[in-house]
Amino acid sequence: MQFAVGVIGVGNMGAALVRGIIDQGTVSAQSVIVCDLDQDLVGRICDDMGVVDGTEATLVAGSADLIVLAAKPQNLPSLLREISPSINANQTIMSIAAGVTTQSIEESLGGQPSVIRVMPNLPALVGEGISVICGGSHATESDFDRVESVLGAVGVCLMAPEEMMDPVTALSGTGPAYVFHTMEAMIQSGIEMGMSSEMAERLVLHTVFGAAMLAMESDLDPTSLREAVTSRGGTTDAAISHLEENDYTRLVVEAILAAMDRSEELGRGS
Repeated sequence: MQFAVGVIGVGNMGAALVRGIIDQGTVSAQSVIVCDLDQDLVGRICDDMGVVDGTEATLVAGSADLIVLAAKPQNLPSLLREISPSINANQTIMSIAAGVTTQSIEESLGGQPSVIRVMPNLPALVGEGISVICGGSHATESDFDRVESVLGAVGVCLMAPEEMMDPVTALSGTGPAYVFHTMEAMIQSGIEMGMSSEMAERLVLHTVFGAAMLAMESDLDPTSLREAVTSRGGTTDAAISHLEENDYTRLVVEAILAAMDRSEELGRGS
Protein backbone atom coordinates (compact mmCIF):
# COMPACT_ATOMS: atom_id res chain seq x y z
CA MET A 1 0.00 0.00 0.00
CA GLN A 2 1.27 3.49 -0.84
CA PHE A 3 0.97 6.23 1.78
CA ALA A 4 1.02 10.00 1.40
CA VAL A 5 3.14 10.67 4.49
CA GLY A 6 5.47 8.46 6.51
CA VAL A 7 6.80 9.73 9.84
CA ILE A 8 9.84 8.09 11.41
CA GLY A 9 9.90 9.26 15.01
CA VAL A 10 6.69 10.36 16.72
CA GLY A 11 7.94 12.30 19.72
CA ASN A 12 6.55 15.78 20.37
CA MET A 13 7.32 17.26 16.97
CA GLY A 14 6.61 14.17 14.88
CA ALA A 15 3.29 13.67 16.64
CA ALA A 16 2.42 17.37 16.26
CA LEU A 17 2.94 17.14 12.50
CA VAL A 18 0.79 14.01 12.28
CA ARG A 19 -2.02 15.56 14.29
CA GLY A 20 -1.86 18.81 12.34
CA ILE A 21 -2.16 17.29 8.87
CA ILE A 22 -5.02 15.06 9.98
CA ASP A 23 -6.93 17.79 11.84
CA GLN A 24 -6.53 20.18 8.90
CA GLY A 25 -7.58 17.55 6.37
CA THR A 26 -4.26 17.72 4.51
CA VAL A 27 -4.39 13.93 4.21
CA SER A 28 -6.57 11.21 5.73
CA ALA A 29 -5.41 9.28 8.77
CA GLN A 30 -5.19 6.08 6.73
CA SER A 31 -2.76 7.82 4.37
CA VAL A 32 -0.23 8.30 7.19
CA ILE A 33 2.17 5.57 8.32
CA VAL A 34 4.39 5.99 11.39
CA CYS A 35 7.06 4.23 13.40
CA ASP A 36 9.23 4.89 16.44
CA LEU A 37 11.65 3.02 18.66
CA ASP A 38 9.01 3.37 21.40
CA GLN A 39 6.34 0.95 20.22
CA ASP A 40 4.01 1.86 23.08
CA LEU A 41 4.06 5.47 21.88
CA VAL A 42 3.26 4.34 18.35
CA GLY A 43 0.36 2.28 19.65
CA ARG A 44 -1.13 5.24 21.51
CA ILE A 45 -0.82 7.52 18.48
CA CYS A 46 -2.36 4.95 16.16
CA ASP A 47 -5.26 4.42 18.55
CA ASP A 48 -5.74 8.16 19.07
CA MET A 49 -5.39 9.38 15.49
CA GLY A 50 -6.20 6.34 13.37
CA VAL A 51 -2.88 6.34 11.51
CA VAL A 52 -1.12 3.15 10.39
CA ASP A 53 1.58 1.43 12.42
CA GLY A 54 4.52 0.90 10.07
CA THR A 55 6.38 -1.27 12.61
CA GLU A 56 9.86 -0.46 11.27
CA ALA A 57 11.66 2.39 9.52
CA THR A 58 12.43 0.51 6.32
CA LEU A 59 8.74 -0.25 5.73
CA VAL A 60 7.77 3.39 6.34
CA ALA A 61 10.58 4.65 4.10
CA GLY A 62 9.62 2.35 1.28
CA SER A 63 5.92 3.13 1.20
CA ALA A 64 5.39 6.92 1.52
CA ASP A 65 5.56 9.82 -0.92
CA LEU A 66 6.81 12.20 1.80
CA ILE A 67 9.09 10.74 4.45
CA VAL A 68 9.50 12.82 7.62
CA LEU A 69 12.71 12.08 9.52
CA ALA A 70 11.86 13.13 13.06
CA ALA A 71 14.53 11.10 14.84
CA LYS A 72 17.13 12.71 17.11
CA PRO A 73 20.19 14.08 15.28
CA GLN A 74 22.44 11.60 17.07
CA ASN A 75 20.35 8.70 15.72
CA LEU A 76 20.09 9.96 12.16
CA PRO A 77 23.29 8.45 10.68
CA SER A 78 22.30 4.89 11.59
CA LEU A 79 18.70 5.52 10.51
CA LEU A 80 19.82 6.80 7.10
CA ARG A 81 21.98 3.71 6.57
CA GLU A 82 19.02 1.53 7.48
CA ILE A 83 16.51 3.14 5.12
CA SER A 84 18.76 4.02 2.18
CA PRO A 85 17.92 0.85 0.19
CA SER A 86 14.20 1.70 0.49
CA ILE A 87 14.38 5.25 -0.92
CA ASN A 88 13.43 6.02 -4.53
CA ALA A 89 13.73 9.10 -6.74
CA ASN A 90 10.01 9.96 -6.55
CA GLN A 91 10.00 10.49 -2.79
CA THR A 92 10.56 13.64 -0.77
CA ILE A 93 12.76 13.38 2.31
CA MET A 94 11.93 15.96 5.00
CA SER A 95 14.39 16.12 7.89
CA ILE A 96 13.76 18.04 11.11
CA ALA A 97 17.04 16.94 12.72
CA ALA A 98 18.90 19.95 14.14
CA GLY A 99 22.29 20.61 12.62
CA VAL A 100 22.20 17.87 9.99
CA THR A 101 22.84 19.27 6.50
CA THR A 102 21.03 18.32 3.32
CA GLN A 103 24.35 17.31 1.79
CA SER A 104 25.12 14.83 4.56
CA ILE A 105 21.66 13.28 4.19
CA GLU A 106 22.06 13.04 0.42
CA GLU A 107 25.45 11.38 0.77
CA SER A 108 24.16 8.92 3.38
CA LEU A 109 21.16 7.90 1.27
CA GLY A 110 23.08 7.69 -1.99
CA GLY A 111 21.73 8.40 -5.46
CA GLN A 112 19.94 11.72 -5.95
CA PRO A 113 17.35 11.93 -3.17
CA SER A 114 15.11 14.98 -2.87
CA VAL A 115 15.94 16.32 0.58
CA ILE A 116 14.42 19.29 2.36
CA ARG A 117 15.73 20.38 5.74
CA VAL A 118 13.26 21.88 8.19
CA MET A 119 13.55 23.58 11.56
CA PRO A 120 10.11 23.70 13.21
CA ASN A 121 9.38 24.66 16.80
CA LEU A 122 7.24 23.41 19.66
CA PRO A 123 4.21 25.72 19.27
CA ALA A 124 3.36 23.46 16.33
CA LEU A 125 1.68 21.38 19.05
CA VAL A 126 -1.08 24.03 19.16
CA GLY A 127 -0.99 25.00 15.49
CA GLU A 128 1.12 28.12 16.11
CA GLY A 129 4.55 26.91 15.05
CA ILE A 130 6.96 28.64 12.74
CA SER A 131 9.20 26.56 10.49
CA VAL A 132 12.10 27.47 8.25
CA ILE A 133 13.01 25.29 5.27
CA CYS A 134 15.81 24.90 2.75
CA GLY A 135 16.23 22.45 -0.09
CA GLY A 136 19.03 20.11 -1.04
CA SER A 137 20.64 19.99 -4.47
CA HIS A 138 17.94 17.70 -5.94
CA ALA A 139 14.80 19.20 -4.37
CA THR A 140 12.13 20.36 -6.82
CA GLU A 141 9.11 22.62 -6.59
CA SER A 142 6.85 19.61 -6.01
CA ASP A 143 9.04 18.55 -3.08
CA PHE A 144 8.67 22.00 -1.52
CA ASP A 145 4.90 21.83 -2.10
CA ARG A 146 4.70 18.52 -0.24
CA VAL A 147 6.66 19.84 2.72
CA GLU A 148 4.83 23.16 2.89
CA SER A 149 1.46 21.39 2.90
CA VAL A 150 2.52 19.55 6.06
CA LEU A 151 4.07 22.54 7.80
CA GLY A 152 1.13 24.77 6.89
CA ALA A 153 -1.08 22.51 8.99
CA VAL A 154 0.83 23.41 12.17
CA GLY A 155 1.72 27.07 11.65
CA VAL A 156 3.59 29.25 9.18
CA CYS A 157 6.60 28.50 7.03
CA LEU A 158 9.56 30.57 5.78
CA MET A 159 12.36 29.77 3.35
CA ALA A 160 16.03 30.54 3.98
CA PRO A 161 19.45 29.57 2.61
CA GLU A 162 20.96 26.58 4.39
CA GLU A 163 23.71 28.63 6.03
CA MET A 164 20.96 30.24 8.11
CA MET A 165 19.60 26.96 9.48
CA ASP A 166 21.87 26.74 12.52
CA PRO A 167 21.03 30.34 13.53
CA VAL A 168 17.35 29.55 12.95
CA THR A 169 17.68 26.48 15.17
CA ALA A 170 19.16 28.62 17.93
CA LEU A 171 16.64 31.46 17.64
CA SER A 172 13.25 29.92 16.87
CA GLY A 173 13.77 26.17 17.12
CA THR A 174 15.13 26.48 20.66
CA GLY A 175 13.39 29.80 21.28
CA PRO A 176 10.30 28.55 23.13
CA ALA A 177 12.57 27.22 25.89
CA TYR A 178 13.97 30.71 26.49
CA VAL A 179 10.45 32.04 26.88
CA PHE A 180 9.48 29.20 29.22
CA HIS A 181 12.62 29.79 31.30
CA THR A 182 11.77 33.47 31.63
CA MET A 183 8.21 32.55 32.58
CA GLU A 184 9.56 30.27 35.32
CA ALA A 185 11.58 33.16 36.74
CA MET A 186 8.59 35.50 36.60
CA ILE A 187 6.41 32.96 38.39
CA GLN A 188 9.08 32.51 41.07
CA SER A 189 9.16 36.27 41.64
CA GLY A 190 5.40 36.25 42.17
CA ILE A 191 5.72 33.49 44.74
CA GLU A 192 8.50 35.38 46.55
CA MET A 193 6.22 38.43 46.67
CA GLY A 194 3.57 36.41 48.47
CA MET A 195 1.33 35.15 45.66
CA SER A 196 0.10 31.61 45.39
CA SER A 197 1.82 29.64 42.64
CA GLU A 198 -1.53 29.36 40.85
CA MET A 199 -2.08 33.12 40.83
CA ALA A 200 1.51 33.84 39.76
CA GLU A 201 1.33 31.33 36.93
CA ARG A 202 -1.98 32.68 35.64
CA LEU A 203 -0.70 36.25 35.69
CA VAL A 204 2.49 35.31 33.87
CA LEU A 205 0.85 33.12 31.22
CA HIS A 206 -1.67 35.80 30.29
CA THR A 207 0.93 38.55 30.40
CA VAL A 208 3.25 36.70 28.01
CA PHE A 209 0.38 35.70 25.74
CA GLY A 210 -1.00 39.23 25.64
CA ALA A 211 2.43 40.77 25.04
CA ALA A 212 3.08 38.38 22.14
CA MET A 213 -0.32 39.16 20.60
CA LEU A 214 0.28 42.89 20.97
CA ALA A 215 3.71 42.61 19.35
CA MET A 216 2.24 40.58 16.47
CA GLU A 217 -0.63 43.00 15.81
CA SER A 218 0.99 46.35 16.56
CA ASP A 219 2.63 48.59 13.96
CA LEU A 220 5.39 49.21 16.52
CA ASP A 221 8.46 46.99 16.85
CA PRO A 222 9.31 45.35 20.22
CA THR A 223 11.80 48.09 21.12
CA SER A 224 9.19 50.81 20.58
CA LEU A 225 6.58 48.86 22.53
CA ARG A 226 8.99 48.41 25.43
CA GLU A 227 9.84 52.12 25.40
CA ALA A 228 6.14 53.00 25.31
CA VAL A 229 5.47 51.27 28.64
CA THR A 230 8.69 52.40 30.34
CA SER A 231 8.04 55.72 32.07
CA ARG A 232 11.18 57.35 33.44
CA GLY A 233 11.41 56.77 37.18
CA GLY A 234 8.54 54.26 37.18
CA THR A 235 8.33 50.59 38.09
CA THR A 236 9.07 49.32 34.58
CA ASP A 237 12.08 51.63 34.38
CA ALA A 238 13.40 50.19 37.65
CA ALA A 239 13.14 46.64 36.30
CA ILE A 240 14.63 47.38 32.87
CA SER A 241 17.45 49.41 34.41
CA HIS A 242 18.34 46.48 36.66
CA LEU A 243 18.43 44.14 33.66
CA GLU A 244 20.61 46.55 31.70
CA GLU A 245 23.00 47.06 34.62
CA ASN A 246 23.48 43.28 34.73
CA ASP A 247 24.06 42.98 30.97
CA TYR A 248 20.90 40.95 30.45
CA THR A 249 20.76 41.48 26.68
CA ARG A 250 24.34 40.27 26.17
CA LEU A 251 23.63 37.23 28.36
CA VAL A 252 20.62 36.26 26.23
CA VAL A 253 22.52 36.81 22.99
CA GLU A 254 25.41 34.67 24.19
CA ALA A 255 23.03 31.90 25.25
CA ILE A 256 21.49 31.83 21.77
CA LEU A 257 24.94 31.82 20.18
CA ALA A 258 25.80 28.82 22.37
CA ALA A 259 22.73 27.05 20.99
CA MET A 260 23.91 27.82 17.45
CA ASP A 261 27.35 26.39 18.23
CA ARG A 262 25.73 23.21 19.51
CA SER A 263 23.62 22.91 16.36
CA GLU A 264 26.79 23.12 14.29
CA GLU A 265 28.40 20.44 16.48
CA LEU A 266 25.44 18.12 15.96
CA GLY A 267 25.87 18.55 12.23
CA ARG A 268 29.46 17.40 12.58
CA GLY A 269 28.38 14.39 14.61
CA SER A 270 29.91 15.72 17.82
